[in-house]
Amino acid sequence: MSGYSAEAVVRFDQSTVELDALQRAAYAVADLMTVDIATEDTRYVCTLYPRDPTASQADLAHRLRSEVIDQTLRLRIAAQTDPLRNLIFALAFSQTGLADTADPQT
Repeated sequence: MSGYSAEAVVRFDQSTVELDALQRAAYAVADLMTVDIATEDTRYVCTLYPRDPTASQADLAHRLRSEVIDQTLRLRIAAQTDPLRNLIFALAFSQTGLADTADPQT
């Protein structure tokens, strides 16, 4: 396909980047490019296919790397704050009466 001659390849170490972060990043940049994710030894290999054939390979690679860092941090923050979120939800629902198990007719 002639429209994909400007494809670029970016590699990420599997020990530092989660597949979930890569997939989220690929979705976030879908307006600029599509991303094929494969594995090679201990790395993820991302082949970038620009939607605009005149797009700069370096700019696309930079955009994906930036988005992967953002998504990695989002996942890390979510994991670290999960216990607190669960506590807040438990407290909120405990005050609604929805969690009451006592028989209201007694």
